[in-house]
Amino acid sequence: MKIAYASTAEELTDCFEVMKELRPHHTTESFLTTMEEMKKEDYHLLYLEDENKIVSVAGFRFTTTLYDGLIIDFDDFVTLATGRSKGYGARMFDHLVGIAKEKGIKSIHLNSAHHRYDAHRFYLDKKMKIIAHHFRIDV
Repeated sequence: MKIAYASTAEELTDCFEVMKELRPHHTTESFLTTMEEMKKEDYHLLYLEDENKIVSVAGFRFTTTLYDGLIIDFDDFVTLATGRSKGYGARMFDHLVGIAKEKGIKSIHLNSAHHRYDAHRFYLDKKMKIIAHHFRIDV
């Protein structure tokens, strides 16, 4: 197993095979175009590969906030449905905690859609706390 940053078009395309389970509204083309824009905004995409197949991805940014200082802010975190309960998500999550510790970051934040109960169970098992509601308005 390996965890690495996706940087090539081939790696990003392979990551999309996992990401589309979380973001099904994207096509490969729209994903790659959006990734180009997000990378300009300091977005990082990690992938976990097992037996030469990407099975989990995590997209995040380093963000500085008034309430917590420098944080890791998850945008995306998903494991293939066929790979769940095999420890891939836990390994990826723990890797991100390691990155935070290396950089002296004291907290990791993420938003999760209200209907993703299995994901919530996972985050709570990882000792994350529900600290806020996320509001949005389409304009």
